[in-house]
Amino acid sequence: MKASLIDKPWFNTPTMHPLWMGVIGFLVNLFGLFFLGWKLETVVWLLWFEVIFIVGASLIRAFFALQGKPFFSTLLMRVFWTGAGAFLGIAFIMLTVTFTIKGIDTDSKDNSGVAGLQPQIIVLLVNYLAGLVLNYFANGSFKMAHPAGELMKTFVYLLVLLAIIMPVTMHLLPKYPAWSDSKWVGLAVASAKFLVDMGFNRAGRIKEVQVSSQD
Repeated sequence: MKASLIDKPWFNTPTMHPLWMGVIGFLVNLFGLFFLGWKLETVVWLLWFEVIFIVGASLIRAFFALQGKPFFSTLLMRVFWTGAGAFLGIAFIMLTVTFTIKGIDTDSKDNSGVAGLQPQIIVLLVNYLAGLVLNYFANGSFKMAHPAGELMKTFVYLLVLLAIIMPVTMHLLPKYPAWSDSKWVGLAVASAKFLVDMGFNRAGRIKEVQVSSQD
């Protein structure tokens, strides 16, 4: 007999970044770099959209994190955390732009970096929505989640991501401006995000195993 969906490890593990989400995001970048002629600029544009999706998903998770209680009993607290998360999320989006804008040709007026990205943006949006629905609501993770914990996971993730990408975009590119036209630098940025995704996915699985062993 085939195992049902609720028996699948990828479905049951309460992680913010399921393995398949990171793989899909990485494949989108790989396809663009090697088949659509993308360079670093396009990868950075797409990264900005992903950060917006990540922050948006975290706010939804925070608002519906019930802590094992009825929906309305913790509503005011969840509204507070969601509002605070929105302000902090905007700050992280601005930090992302600040730390990666060296990879964008701000003197160009043709917006070639973002032109034609609508299909990839839609794929990534569906990717994050699917992760939210399948790995948060459908498996019941939201019932015991804490709003502050959901926000903290997101912002720690973004801090780690920016700390890894910043040396390339803030330090190497000003010294070697020609690198901004290299797809290999774009691949390095996309690979860095993929590794962070895999790392957080792994960390979530280890935590789940530890909690299960204690029970």
